[in-house]
Amino acid sequence: MMPKSIYCNGWMIINGEKMSKSTGNFLTLKDCISKFGVDATRFTLADAGDGLDDANFETDVANASILKLFTFEKWIQENIKAAIPDGQIDFAPHRTLDLWDTIFENAINHAIDEA
Repeated sequence: MMPKSIYCNGWMIINGEKMSKSTGNFLTLKDCISKFGVDATRFTLADAGDGLDDANFETDVANASILKLFTFEKWIQENIKAAIPDGQIDFAPHRTLDLWDTIFENAINHAIDEA
Protein backbone atom coordinates (compact mmCIF):
# COMPACT_ATOMS: atom_id res chain seq x y z
CA MET A 1 0.00 0.00 0.00
CA MET A 2 1.40 3.36 -1.01
CA PRO A 3 1.25 6.30 1.39
CA LYS A 4 -1.48 8.84 0.68
CA SER A 5 0.84 11.72 1.46
CA ILE A 6 4.33 12.46 2.67
CA TYR A 7 5.05 14.98 5.41
CA CYS A 8 8.42 16.19 6.51
CA ASN A 9 10.03 19.06 8.32
CA GLY A 10 13.36 20.79 7.82
CA TRP A 11 16.62 19.88 9.50
CA MET A 12 16.96 18.61 13.05
CA ILE A 13 18.52 21.14 15.39
CA ILE A 14 19.49 20.74 19.01
CA ASN A 15 18.84 23.41 21.64
CA GLY A 16 18.17 25.96 18.90
CA GLU A 17 21.49 25.41 17.13
CA LYS A 18 22.34 23.49 13.98
CA MET A 19 23.79 20.09 14.89
CA SER A 20 27.42 19.79 13.97
CA LYS A 21 30.11 17.27 14.83
CA SER A 22 32.73 20.03 14.78
CA THR A 23 30.94 22.04 17.51
CA GLY A 24 30.19 18.92 19.54
CA ASN A 25 26.40 19.38 19.69
CA PHE A 26 25.60 16.28 17.67
CA LEU A 27 23.33 13.47 18.90
CA THR A 28 22.29 10.35 17.07
CA LEU A 29 19.04 8.63 17.94
CA LYS A 30 21.05 5.92 19.71
CA ASP A 31 22.85 8.62 21.76
CA CYS A 32 19.53 10.21 22.72
CA ILE A 33 18.09 6.89 23.87
CA SER A 34 21.24 6.07 25.85
CA LYS A 35 21.30 9.50 27.49
CA PHE A 36 17.58 10.18 28.08
CA GLY A 37 15.83 6.83 27.64
CA VAL A 38 13.29 5.76 25.04
CA ASP A 39 10.19 7.44 26.47
CA ALA A 40 11.84 10.79 27.20
CA THR A 41 13.33 10.77 23.68
CA ARG A 42 9.89 10.11 22.19
CA PHE A 43 8.32 12.93 24.22
CA THR A 44 11.07 15.35 23.22
CA LEU A 45 10.86 14.44 19.54
CA ALA A 46 7.08 14.85 19.65
CA ASP A 47 7.58 18.28 21.22
CA ALA A 48 10.32 19.24 18.75
CA GLY A 49 7.92 20.61 16.15
CA ASP A 50 5.72 19.33 13.38
CA GLY A 51 5.75 22.08 10.79
CA LEU A 52 8.11 22.69 7.91
CA ASP A 53 10.41 24.56 10.29
CA ASP A 54 13.47 22.83 11.67
CA ALA A 55 12.66 20.43 14.50
CA ASN A 56 14.32 21.58 17.72
CA PHE A 57 15.39 18.78 20.08
CA GLU A 58 15.76 20.48 23.46
CA THR A 59 17.75 18.64 26.11
CA ASP A 60 15.91 20.58 28.84
CA VAL A 61 12.63 19.10 27.59
CA ALA A 62 14.19 15.62 27.59
CA ASN A 63 15.41 16.04 31.16
CA ALA A 64 12.03 17.40 32.26
CA SER A 65 10.34 14.41 30.58
CA ILE A 66 12.48 12.03 32.61
CA LEU A 67 11.40 13.76 35.82
CA LYS A 68 7.72 13.77 34.81
CA LEU A 69 7.82 10.08 33.90
CA PHE A 70 9.57 9.19 37.18
CA THR A 71 7.05 11.21 39.19
CA PHE A 72 4.14 9.62 37.34
CA GLU A 73 5.52 6.10 37.86
CA LYS A 74 6.01 6.79 41.57
CA TRP A 75 2.42 8.11 41.85
CA ILE A 76 1.07 5.00 40.12
CA GLN A 77 3.02 2.67 42.40
CA GLU A 78 1.85 4.48 45.54
CA ASN A 79 -1.77 4.43 44.44
CA ILE A 80 -1.67 0.78 43.46
CA LYS A 81 -0.27 -0.13 46.86
CA ALA A 82 -3.03 1.88 48.53
CA ALA A 83 -5.77 0.36 46.38
CA ILE A 84 -4.61 -3.25 46.47
CA PRO A 85 -3.95 -4.64 49.95
CA ASP A 86 -1.52 -7.41 49.01
CA GLY A 87 0.20 -5.31 46.29
CA GLN A 88 -0.25 -8.07 43.74
CA ILE A 89 -1.82 -7.19 40.43
CA ASP A 90 -3.23 -9.91 38.22
CA PHE A 91 -3.25 -8.84 34.59
CA ALA A 92 -4.46 -12.21 33.31
CA PRO A 93 -7.79 -12.05 31.51
CA HIS A 94 -10.59 -13.50 33.59
CA ARG A 95 -13.36 -13.55 31.04
CA THR A 96 -13.81 -14.28 27.38
CA LEU A 97 -14.50 -11.50 24.94
CA ASP A 98 -18.13 -10.92 24.06
CA LEU A 99 -19.38 -9.67 20.69
CA TRP A 100 -18.90 -5.98 21.54
CA ASP A 101 -15.38 -6.57 22.84
CA THR A 102 -14.50 -8.32 19.59
CA ILE A 103 -16.02 -5.51 17.50
CA PHE A 104 -14.08 -2.91 19.49
CA GLU A 105 -10.82 -4.87 19.20
CA ASN A 106 -11.28 -5.22 15.43
CA ALA A 107 -11.96 -1.48 15.09
CA ILE A 108 -8.80 -0.65 17.06
CA ASN A 109 -6.70 -3.06 15.00
CA HIS A 110 -8.13 -1.63 11.77
CA ALA A 111 -7.25 1.92 12.93
CA ILE A 112 -3.71 0.76 13.73
CA ASP A 113 -3.36 -0.79 10.28
CA GLU A 114 -4.66 2.39 8.64
CA ALA A 115 -2.23 4.56 10.63
